[in-house]
Amino acid sequence: MRRTVQLIIFAAAAGIFAACQPSEPAKPTANETPKPAASATPSPSSTGTPSASSPSAQPKPATPKAAALEGEWPGVEGTKLKVTKTGDKYKIEITDLDKTDTFEGHANGDVIEFTRKGKVETIKAATAEETGMKWLQGEKNCVVITKGSEGYCRN
Repeated sequence: MRRTVQLIIFAAAAGIFAACQPSEPAKPTANETPKPAASATPSPSSTGTPSASSPSAQPKPATPKAAALEGEWPGVEGTKLKVTKTGDKYKIEITDLDKTDTFEGHANGDVIEFTRKGKVETIKAATAEETGMKWLQGEKNCVVITKGSEGYCRN
């Protein structure tokens, strides 16, 4: 009798502990293809100040992937990224808690490039993990400028 009670208590405890464990993350099925990072171009972290110049490199024609970056992308803590196509260029508005900075960019393959504080930055499609921001975990439709500090996701 004593062993039976101990066995029941042990089985109940094992069931409770197993239920408390995090589940495995869902793996993509054969029909789903994860969005790869569009470019390996590093994008240094810096705070934005308005700039009207764009990189001197010749822009490539807009691709459907670059066009998919258009629109408003909410970030964390009230930040947002707004990308608007104007002719063959893009108007980029980056809003943080204090200000909104506006830049002019252009499509370059699958990314949009713009110059901020003299450095070429890129906006590219990413997964939540590729943004490097824990607040965005679980999101599917994201973009990243600077990994770990500038990631935006929308539904």
